[in-house]
Amino acid sequence: MRGDGDRMYAERLRCTKCGREYDLKRLFTCDCGGVLTVEYDFGSLMKDVEKRGFGKGPTLISRYHWLLPVSNPKKAQSLGEGGTPLLKCRRLSERMGLKELYIKDDSRNPSGSFKDRAISVGTSIAVEEKVNTVITASTGNAATALSAYSARAGLRCIVLIPATASAAKLAQAATYGAQIVPVKGTVGDALNLLRSAYERWGWPPMPTSAAYNPRQTEGAKTCAYEICEQLDWKAPNCVVVSVGGGDNLFALWKGFNDLRRLGFTRGLPRMIGVQASGCAPIVEAYKKNLSRINAVSDPQTVASGIRVGYPPTGYPALQAIKESKGGAVSVDDERTLKYQRILAQSEGVFGEPSGTIAVAALEQLKEDELINPDDIIVCDNTGYGLKEFEALTKLWEMPEAVEPTIEAVARRLGKAV
Repeated sequence: MRGDGDRMYAERLRCTKCGREYDLKRLFTCDCGGVLTVEYDFGSLMKDVEKRGFGKGPTLISRYHWLLPVSNPKKAQSLGEGGTPLLKCRRLSERMGLKELYIKDDSRNPSGSFKDRAISVGTSIAVEEKVNTVITASTGNAATALSAYSARAGLRCIVLIPATASAAKLAQAATYGAQIVPVKGTVGDALNLLRSAYERWGWPPMPTSAAYNPRQTEGAKTCAYEICEQLDWKAPNCVVVSVGGGDNLFALWKGFNDLRRLGFTRGLPRMIGVQASGCAPIVEAYKKNLSRINAVSDPQTVASGIRVGYPPTGYPALQAIKESKGGAVSVDDERTLKYQRILAQSEGVFGEPSGTIAVAALEQLKEDELINPDDIIVCDNTGYGLKEFEALTKLWEMPEAVEPTIEAVARRLGKAV
């Protein structure tokens, strides 16, 4: 493979809204308020990167370092992220009347969610730049991922949370050694403190949102690379993904475009964004063809990972949906929980509601003709089922105990003794 040295092909940041360019180390947004994204030297990449060596290496960053803003892939901070399975769903495909349905199971990442991809990149950059403390505002997966990778990298990790957040959701992060700081107000109020923390102490923000840290979110697009590799270098016809802040959908779309620009794949998938009916600002903007996204003042959904009233990366996510000729739909909590159970019982995949909501949308997508029965469809399962422990109480409760005899067990099972 040519270009196997330490050269970094990332060149600059560019605003997704006005096109203004910035140095790679810029944090937060453009002066116009637009989200920034990393631009690469594709002229050199097309000469230096060969398909046969792409995706090979011991860490996520080493496998895809040409298209990540990390200077030294040999010093990547890794817990074994990436390389998650693409599972062909035979029983669920038959149930849904679909020819070829897959689950990209990113719940298999080390801390249990897709956030590990971005956080591996973010902590690797922090170590390169000799940062000793990182900070995030999160009530779930991002806090857990950052805490785990900070422990691995020897970084101090600060997690700001709304005071009303569930202690159970933060237990994993706290166990990794993060310093948890409850803040009065909402998660939005906690996020607003990240800029102040950076200005006062120089701590880089790492909430896995491009609106705060454009470089680290590049890690999320590696999921798209893996999907195409696992489909023998074919892009699927359609990718269905849950949307909270908007970063994952935008990153996936960018990843699919990267491979096409390199000539590794030909087509591009339609991107379908799925939100909860009680928190669907991007769906509203898509269906009403709005040029701006209106905030949801009181977001409500059991899928807490996507309970984001105003998505910081909503604009580029919406643009990705439109550019790909995709769509956006919302799903109520009842159907989301129903399909959490169906996915587990038909395919053995236990996802959190924030991930399985993508599967829950398939019926509606088929009715709306946003997917076709003959399409190659990939649903992104973003996190493990135990991440949303509170939701499990709505799915199952302990049956009454029986006497410790085989006859009692047989009666409970409905079997003749």
